[in-house]
Amino acid sequence: MAREGDPEDWAPTITLLRALRGWTKTQLAEASGIDKSQISRYELGKEVPSRRTQERLAATVGLPLFLLEPVTAFIRRLREAMAGQSRSATMPIAGAGLSAETKRAVLESLDRATGQARAELKLRART
Repeated sequence: MAREGDPEDWAPTITLLRALRGWTKTQLAEASGIDKSQISRYELGKEVPSRRTQERLAATVGLPLFLLEPVTAFIRRLREAMAGQSRSATMPIAGAGLSAETKRAVLESLDRATGQARAELKLRART
């Protein structure tokens, strides 16, 4: 199965999935049936999980699969935005050095992800 995406985007995504439940890597491994060492490789940014593994992890933590892509896209946009900031010792001004296009893309990604999360939470509250 083809593995698409940047491992550096998936590292925080997998960590976030685990954090949604407050689980350790061992707990996520046991709940998902995925080897703990494999989860470590994902979280270290060494590998991209296959689509099937992404589905298993999302299902295990209770995240609707349709939200996984926007979450990962949002993380990618944040990484891109952060790469545009200086690495000075002083605290950078929020958004300093970012192009208008990058700022807009980050905000649009956040809006989409937030909107989808709110819609899903409303649906779950009704059931």
